Amino acid sequence: MNNGFSSFILCLLFCLAVMFISNSCCMDDKCSYSRTVRCDMLANCSGLKQTVIPSFNESVTCVDLSENRLHYVNRSSFYGLKNLTFIDLSRNVLKKIEEGTFSNLENLNYLDISFNINLGLAVLPNVTFGLNQTKITVFKFEQITCPGGRSNILRRHHLINLDNTSITELNIASNRIEMFETCVIFNLPKTIKKLSVAENRLIVGKYVFEYYLLSGVEILNASLRNTPARFIDSITRCKDNVDPLKDKTYDYSCHKNLSISSIYDDPLISVSLPPNLQIVYANSSKLYTRVAKFELKKNNLREIYFQNNVIHSWIGPIQGVENITLLDMSKNFCSQLSDNIAEHLTGLLTLKLAENSLGPMFQFDRKGKILRNLRRLQHLDISFNRIQALPFLFMRNLSSLVYLDISHNLLSDWNMKMGHMKKLSVLNLSQNRLGTISKQGMEELNKVFAVGNLSVDLKDNRLMCTCDNLDFLEWMLKYKEHFKNYKTYNCSKARHNTFQFHDLYVSVEKLKRDCKSYTAYYILVSVTLSSLLSLVICIALYRNRWKIRYLRYTLLQNRNSGYLRLQTSSDTRYLYDAFVSYTSKDREFVVKHMIQNLEQLNGFQLLIRDRSFIPGESKSLQIVRSIQESRKTVCVVSKRYLKSAWRDYELNMARVEGVEARNTLRYVILILLPEVYNGGYPKKVSDFLKKNCFIEYPDDPAGYEEFWQNMSDRLRECLQE
Repeated sequence: MNNGFSSFILCLLFCLAVMFISNSCCMDDKCSYSRTVRCDMLANCSGLKQTVIPSFNESVTCVDLSENRLHYVNRSSFYGLKNLTFIDLSRNVLKKIEEGTFSNLENLNYLDISFNINLGLAVLPNVTFGLNQTKITVFKFEQITCPGGRSNILRRHHLINLDNTSITELNIASNRIEMFETCVIFNLPKTIKKLSVAENRLIVGKYVFEYYLLSGVEILNASLRNTPARFIDSITRCKDNVDPLKDKTYDYSCHKNLSISSIYDDPLISVSLPPNLQIVYANSSKLYTRVAKFELKKNNLREIYFQNNVIHSWIGPIQGVENITLLDMSKNFCSQLSDNIAEHLTGLLTLKLAENSLGPMFQFDRKGKILRNLRRLQHLDISFNRIQALPFLFMRNLSSLVYLDISHNLLSDWNMKMGHMKKLSVLNLSQNRLGTISKQGMEELNKVFAVGNLSVDLKDNRLMCTCDNLDFLEWMLKYKEHFKNYKTYNCSKARHNTFQFHDLYVSVEKLKRDCKSYTAYYILVSVTLSSLLSLVICIALYRNRWKIRYLRYTLLQNRNSGYLRLQTSSDTRYLYDAFVSYTSKDREFVVKHMIQNLEQLNGFQLLIRDRSFIPGESKSLQIVRSIQESRKTVCVVSKRYLKSAWRDYELNMARVEGVEARNTLRYVILILLPEVYNGGYPKKVSDFLKKNCFIEYPDDPAGYEEFWQNMSDRLRECLQE
């Protein structure tokens, strides 16, 4: 017993001595006052059952006792310290704070009891008791509950003593608060400018209609909602103080002063905000929703941070957002965006849309409707959006743009209207798939280079260092001072892998020499190959001209008449024994001799155009059909026949019919008149002569009978394969 008491006295004297030793206590950046006392040595008082606060000199104005092993504080802990303005008791192991501990500190301005997880919300009435008699402006009680405990409700009696204070900053973050009791926010001091409810478990309740009554709030931090506690915190043993008024309810009827019905008076959803609210943090709050059409009532909002949520569709339009200068909607998995979503964001200076999936929406905005009203925009970040291409007019109105980040996308070309972006200083195109920049894109960039100091970043792209891309490489060399860290660029395709950006001039000159030596060769080879190919095609077309015409007329005939030719060797498919081809000058020979000797005497059925062709029908189609319907084709060849274009057509159609359909030319019989064979056989019919497909008509009448007998025998012959 005596040993314990002696230890206590010795420790107390030691701590008092520390106060008077120059520079023995640590200075803390949080405390800007003239004198600061921080007694880290209290942790060594192992002989005490509880750690206590030593007596301080009355002239002390700032006390920082954070990160010690304090277990409790009471009314006498700071007794007589009327000049005290700053108290930091954070990161201790406090379990109890006596009621009225801070009530006599009339100059107290800053109080922080954060990160004392054994206190619980039940201690707040004790802490806040008498604070209305001080000059308190900053009050922080972040994470004073067990990190892994059950959800809490912040009740009216917890903060009832703050009613008449002049607090400007209130931090109630990380306390597992799920809901505010009715009138808690309503009765908070209207002097609060900065309110943090971050890292809680807040759900929607009536209290949301009280936010707009915080007329003095300028910064609202509601980020990191439902953030799970760290593993080490969740397994830490702690137990909140029991709230004696936990189950007691109050009816403060503060909502009689709230006009919330006006929200539903108009089909357009209207949202009321604190009139002086300027900055809202709601990032990483597990918000899963879409932005529908709504209106923000008269407000002074300037900055909104909604990054790292799941706000997947931005439809809008949103009204009442003309004053917003910064909007951060990064990391929201957004893939749907309407053209009028930014219609009223006319005052926007910074827009961050990184890490979404807006590439397809941007790609089809060919008229630049999405960003058309953002004429004051200076900072635009659309990186990590899987953008494959951007229309030429996508940023047609962004004349005030200073910083543009389109990195980590899938761009394969850059062709954007940029002549109006005279203030642009940074264009980040790194981590894309750019192999080159189009001629028009280079011209637009030249306009910006000419009026400003634009820096372009093309790092980690697929730049092509080939002859085909020489124009781009020469352009880059000309404006190399505008390309950030260009010496670190790499080629995806290079001639012999010798192109090096760190020596750009030498590499470009060498590539020019290599490309020049091959240019003439490429031109010569290209022209030669084109000429040869054209010649081959022309020869093939000329040699097969009759075959092509024959197939054309055959297909046309089949399509018009539905006629399907039988592929058989049987003679029963032919309507005539022979089709007779002759000129009008030889009509007398056909009528007097052929009809008499072949039809009347031998019974053959001849197809003679003057009696069988149908007037008005295509002559060329009738010729082809006549050849196909006749077992033989007989041509009366005279000098006039060889000069006639139509007879030439009939002869060549008969030749194609023999080669393509009947596999022989012997089905054609040429009757060569004396005027033809007496002067030598013509070359035009040489292929028929080689196949012995002709009969010479005798110039002596004595041979007529034998001729017609031979002709009859020929017509009776079967087709040979």
